[in-house]
Amino acid sequence: MKEKFALHAMKSLKEAELPSIRELLRSHPLRIRPLHALEKGKRGVIAEIKKASPSRGAIRAVEPREQAMRYARGGAVAMSVLVDGNYFGGSWDDLRAVSGAVDVPVLFKEFVYFEEQIDLAAVCGADMVLLIARCLDAVRLRELYSHASGLGLLPIVEVHCREEIPAVLGLEPAFLMVNMRNLESLEMDFYRGIGSLKEIPEHITRISASGMDSADAVQAIAQGTGTGLFLMGTALMESSDPESMIQEVTGVC
Repeated sequence: MKEKFALHAMKSLKEAELPSIRELLRSHPLRIRPLHALEKGKRGVIAEIKKASPSRGAIRAVEPREQAMRYARGGAVAMSVLVDGNYFGGSWDDLRAVSGAVDVPVLFKEFVYFEEQIDLAAVCGADMVLLIARCLDAVRLRELYSHASGLGLLPIVEVHCREEIPAVLGLEPAFLMVNMRNLESLEMDFYRGIGSLKEIPEHITRISASGMDSADAVQAIAQGTGTGLFLMGTALMESSDPESMIQEVTGVC
């Protein structure tokens, strides 16, 4: 694990991983898992496999397949797998394990800059790909969005502040994710995040990510913004009973 997270350095880190990604693409068998679609307007919990984070350090060591099956028993409508190994303790093996264990859509959560990352995610069984608006210029975002869509994957664009929203609306996204955490400072900013959720047009399905640690917190955001999908990672990973937590949150989404 690297000691200090720096968003501006992520592209270089991911570029350095390209040779190993290309080798995996050459040796990996073709995808056999059918694509799973996340329905527009869906409500519920996207449950995340997240072993560590820059803000918390190590969270919990789990066997991804078993954790995903627990999430599925709790009623998660989708899974998210953090693949980055530099700061989040993830791996491509984690993505393969989760996608092979559950019958719901799986989100490939990474700092995506290159088509090869999306290609490998597809053959590893992912159904959705996270694209972080803050990491990409407008041209690159559109290229990667188009590439993922061309493979049948659903691109999920992430924003943090309302100023980022107008630039991504031209993609005509079905879903937009608002991260309550500022990825540059790593600070939580619920006020800004809630404001961003409110700015998203009603025909786009909103996803709220980061910082939700209880059904009460989820209910407050849902009632204040109309959001119905909540990506939860740390709280579920730390919970001794993630099944019950997912059920409680689902009840207020």
